[in-house]
Amino acid sequence: MSTLLLLAEGFEAAQLPCTLVLLVTGVAVGMTARETAIPAMVSFWLSVLVFSWTRFSDRGAGWPALIAALALIVAVIILFLPPIRRLDLVAVVAGALVGFAAAELWLPCVGEQFGGLLTELPARGLSGVMLMAVFLTGALSPVIALAAVHHLVPDWILERVEPIWSIAGGFLLSGLAVATAFGYHETILGWLFEWSVR
Repeated sequence: MSTLLLLAEGFEAAQLPCTLVLLVTGVAVGMTARETAIPAMVSFWLSVLVFSWTRFSDRGAGWPALIAALALIVAVIILFLPPIRRLDLVAVVAGALVGFAAAELWLPCVGEQFGGLLTELPARGLSGVMLMAVFLTGALSPVIALAAVHHLVPDWILERVEPIWSIAGGFLLSGLAVATAFGYHETILGWLFEWSVR
């Protein structure tokens, strides 16, 4: 299996609607985490990697959608409550919770390379984790780019934009949590998947 082709397929997946559940949640957690966006996004990426790998390699059963919705709500609460928000690891915990929910809700559209990886994943062990990381790096490249841009933007601009970004990100995560809790996520994700494979 070619690592470069898998990365390229990840970049291609980043442009497809079926990957929006990963991209929207990753961007939203970065927006909501404000000044701690980079640790939150790194934690998000690692969480998506771990929980996607366990899900697709049959090493862990899928969690109920209600648990994913609860993870999203808890992430929003800890990112918005001032007493909790001041704790050092809040962004990391929130990123991990959102990454867990995104991995559980993700319905991947697969190309030849990623489809082959998913087929072989249960037997691959740690090499499967590494290959999954390569694919997710491409698929989550817009989130990675946002983290880089966030780091490069001057502080005086961030100070003005961050409150608006935080509210918008919290709104996106809360909306996804409510849609998931009431079962609408399946309809939305099915529609995105169908739109991707046309």
